[in-house]
Amino acid sequence: MLLYKGSNTTIARSKGNRTQRDEYVHGLISPSITYSKKLMNKSKLSRSVMDAINFNYMDIHRNHGESVDSITVNGKKLLKKDLPSIDTDWCSPIQAINNTVRFENGNYYKYTDRSGYTHTFACDHDRINQPYSDQLAGRQNNNSYQITKFWNMLSGDGTYLGLYFSAEEQKQMLGDAGIKEGFFCVESGSRKQEYYYSNGNAGVCVRKFEYDATYEMYNKRGSALFKDYPVGSKFTFAGQEYELKEDRTIDIPYGIDIFDVQFPKMRT
Repeated sequence: MLLYKGSNTTIARSKGNRTQRDEYVHGLISPSITYSKKLMNKSKLSRSVMDAINFNYMDIHRNHGESVDSITVNGKKLLKKDLPSIDTDWCSPIQAINNTVRFENGNYYKYTDRSGYTHTFACDHDRINQPYSDQLAGRQNNNSYQITKFWNMLSGDGTYLGLYFSAEEQKQMLGDAGIKEGFFCVESGSRKQEYYYSNGNAGVCVRKFEYDATYEMYNKRGSALFKDYPVGSKFTFAGQEYELKEDRTIDIPYGIDIFDVQFPKMRT
């Protein structure tokens, strides 16, 4: 039996004479019964038919091509319950290039979690989601939803990412995508957001404009945080010491983790 720690969603599945009860805990990237090695099989439908379902479903709706139990593509009626999973050969791995993860509309993507289960996604209308074909076939999956939520938040506004994913979960997902510490970017269609990957106290994924504003405060404007410290006080940023200057600024190299900071002890 697999238990998924997390939200209030509970899924019961039967196997032989036994019942498997899968509980999903919000925010935990866990394996899913839905996704197994069977997902590696070739799709029984052509790429063009699957693309029509997953990327042109609005046209199908406009033509009244979907009913409760079936969907009609190019004049052929298909039962929803028989729709196959996406062929993983059509999918690109979620992988950073030059510290940028990019999702393009009309393309499929895949992610294999730590337990070996493969999740597939479709990018449409500037967002990644479970393929519509999976949803029609009743293969909605909470773990896949959390993965899409993570990347969709990052491509838009990751301000509240920490409310849904722990620092460890964020680092796991970023690391699995090959994102290195420092500046990185996530794009999904026309949506784009730049971040700084930090080990400090401002969160893991800090938006770049927030990094730049903090950097300018330290290096150019000075800060009221330093007013009670004598000139020459040593502040530690990312393990390196830097001295406080007379104008209450600190010369810090651009690009280091300015949120990983240790203040000197105040003199009494």
